[in-house]
Amino acid sequence: MYKEQDYQDICAQYRARLLWLWAPVGILAALAIVSFILRIRYLTMGLTVLAGVYAIFCWGMFVAPVRAYRRHLNEVLHGRVRTAAGTFKEMEETAVWRDGVRYYPLLISVGNPDNEEDDRLFYYDANLPRPDWQPGDALTVTAHDKALGAWQRA
Repeated sequence: MYKEQDYQDICAQYRARLLWLWAPVGILAALAIVSFILRIRYLTMGLTVLAGVYAIFCWGMFVAPVRAYRRHLNEVLHGRVRTAAGTFKEMEETAVWRDGVRYYPLLISVGNPDNEEDDRLFYYDANLPRPDWQPGDALTVTAHDKALGAWQRA
């Protein structure tokens, strides 16, 4: 599902977004310092507020989602993973948010498919194309926590 290049690409995107966040904030902070030295009270307050609002908005809208996805890829590629073999039961049609990343929840039965105690919940990345699994397909999945990092037909 993922390659090391995917992780490198998301890291580069994260660095670029941090630059787009902190460069304008740095400029606004420098202007606020200059206006403070020149004792232009309302300009100092306005620039400080503008820098804060810009930083909070950009962090929440542009940096945090990329940071969450970068963390997801790092954990799946470099973190502690486990492997489970079982029978695919179902995948939800609607995506859910978990730890800042969109996933499709899916159920895999690791034992008797009729026994609900053998069902395991996993999450499939909603940014990737949905696989063409059918109920009853035998799969081997590799996951960090519950997020799938790799799968293959068993």
